[in-house]
Amino acid sequence: MPYLSELAMMSGENRSEQIRAADSERRRTSRAALNWTIYITCGGLKHPLRTKTRDISSDGFYCFLNKPLKPGERIECDIVMPTHDMRDTADVAHLHCRARVVRIEQTEEEGEFGVACRIEDYAIVHGRRDGLQ
Repeated sequence: MPYLSELAMMSGENRSEQIRAADSERRRTSRAALNWTIYITCGGLKHPLRTKTRDISSDGFYCFLNKPLKPGERIECDIVMPTHDMRDTADVAHLHCRARVVRIEQTEEEGEFGVACRIEDYAIVHGRRDGLQ
């Protein structure tokens, strides 16, 4: 893998391929395409923002929001994980996380932002779906 100074001297397609390779090596864990409900609390909001994840790994998640967050911003979130208990469909587990925003992307949808977050700390809380839908 070339150093950043070598990447700067490369041109065109070769440089793009090397940058993509560097990005994939930087990711430590694989992602799962899971569309789970997530509630995000950040910077003085009265109510959590509700959205869905696009994908999740053991290190973080990616979701879409209609509010831009700032890279480096710390957030708290609850990811609702189905337990698949056929006897009690309201049974869920919540992954309560403290996370940090690492990247924001403007999407093609007007007023929508892609948000990549790294999970810094978490706890699994079992409960019922009653309060969080």
